[in-house]
Amino acid sequence: MYRLFCNNRTLTANNFCEDILSVDNKEIRNADDIVFKILDWLYDESQLCLDLGDVDGKDFAYAVKTVFRQAPAAGGVVVIDDGFVAIERNGIPDLPKGHIEKGESPEVAAVREVEEETGITDLEIIKELPATWHCYLLQNQWTIKKTSWYLMHTNSGMKNVPQTEEGISNVYLVNQDEIKNFEEKTFASLRFLVKNIFPFV
Repeated sequence: MYRLFCNNRTLTANNFCEDILSVDNKEIRNADDIVFKILDWLYDESQLCLDLGDVDGKDFAYAVKTVFRQAPAAGGVVVIDDGFVAIERNGIPDLPKGHIEKGESPEVAAVREVEEETGITDLEIIKELPATWHCYLLQNQWTIKKTSWYLMHTNSGMKNVPQTEEGISNVYLVNQDEIKNFEEKTFASLRFLVKNIFPFV
């Protein structure tokens, strides 16, 4: 199932042809009805959930491509002992992540961003985790961010070197008995991710 988060609101659909987002496809799809539904959901904040059900996956992808500017990102869940590394960004518990630069693979971007935002080095990707999708309004343009996530390990140990210029004030470990508190205070998309990474193996 595809899930798109807008703050604490959710759009879901059973079918989504993601490949369409990355190609200049000239195929004409009748996606206007889906576009209008998405826009209505975006601007009507009282509409907490929009479930498109068994909508055609290609039509849905074309609608997403029509409505949103894409801003792909990548990040990491770094396992240390029995917990994972979290950051506090602009006062909100978060996970290290950032934009994928031109010509950069998601894996390389994820490692780079974790290093830059936490100071933790010697990172090794263990496996790919479920991607998260969220959207926001930036300079009057709806933007969609797919974040590719990777479970990581480090041999260098825990460090607390927050990238303050990115609004990060703290780097800390979340142990299993602290997960509930993290989930309550973080973003809806990350609550979904955290539920999918425990247990770690």
